[in-house]
Amino acid sequence: MKEPWLPLVPEDVTASWLGEALAPRYPGTRVERLDVHEILWGTGTKMMVTATYNDAGRGHGLPRALCIKAGLAEHRELVKFCYQTEARFFAELAPRLLLGLPQILYAAANADQGMVVMEDLRPTGAHICRVQQPLTRDQAAAFLDDMAALHARWWNSPALEDDGDLGWLMRHDPLPDEAWGDFGRGQLQPETWAHYMGLPRSLGIPAACRDREGVHAALQELRLFGEQGPRCVIHGDAHLGNMYLTREGRPGFLDWQTTRRGHWAQDVTYFYISALDPLDRRAWERDLVAGYLAALARHGVAHPPSEEEAWRAIRAHIVYGLFYWMVNPVEWQAEENNAATAPRFGWAAVDHAAPPVGPL
Repeated sequence: MKEPWLPLVPEDVTASWLGEALAPRYPGTRVERLDVHEILWGTGTKMMVTATYNDAGRGHGLPRALCIKAGLAEHRELVKFCYQTEARFFAELAPRLLLGLPQILYAAANADQGMVVMEDLRPTGAHICRVQQPLTRDQAAAFLDDMAALHARWWNSPALEDDGDLGWLMRHDPLPDEAWGDFGRGQLQPETWAHYMGLPRSLGIPAACRDREGVHAALQELRLFGEQGPRCVIHGDAHLGNMYLTREGRPGFLDWQTTRRGHWAQDVTYFYISALDPLDRRAWERDLVAGYLAALARHGVAHPPSEEEAWRAIRAHIVYGLFYWMVNPVEWQAEENNAATAPRFGWAAVDHAAPPVGPL
């Protein structure tokens, strides 16, 4: 099958291209005009546009306000696997899931690019979540239920083997040996570590969590733990900035650039610790995790982890969120986000005497 041609710079995202991209799924559709209102530069570039359709396009009920997301910046080549992963998730996996997801009009990848055309959620009344606004108990439980549905769908499935249907998904690794692990290893260098420990985010992090060698050792231990399974499809970056609530309050997941084959506790731990006020987390986490385990069974997992197994896995995974929010560049997340989130993981590590605070 011939690979689709995909734009590599914003100037190539034209009305003509968009119409040709949409026509196979929405027959007869042409885009007569495409107005670009805003370009949001980041790991993945987002073009916020308004499309004017012909009669066929209007007849299909296509939303006019769109978000076109792809690698359209100079750093595209370095992380193109992120765009390719997200496009393939929406094209191949999303149709098999019952999750809160934005309406996707087009998703495709080729050897150089991955591109997704989705509805702009803002006109729908959706609320994009923020770490400065922790979730309520019911909201957190709803997100965890959807995570259980995602994890259960391919729980220990042969499709996740390297030669399986989903073998194209990267394995989750907190400190991978491959080139994309250079970032994490670089952040652990003494001078770089000292720089981040001098930023405002460090002020609220317990001293035991700021020990570079202790964090490094905990990450290496997590690498071994995560390989023990069970394995499933995970979101991979389940923080509030990648989530939304619909007008009706239903949970939804936005960014899928880090979809991986990995351990369920990566998603669960990273999500609920970063999404809750620390006092609420202390009060609710036992019930929330028990609810997640029950949801796994409800969604078809024959033998979910026991509570003892689950809490050992959660303790092992706390260090991942701790490390990556402690050394998150301000170009990726504003310092106010890092300062709000990193201490949540630090105090969770203290509360559970989890690595790097205590032994696994």
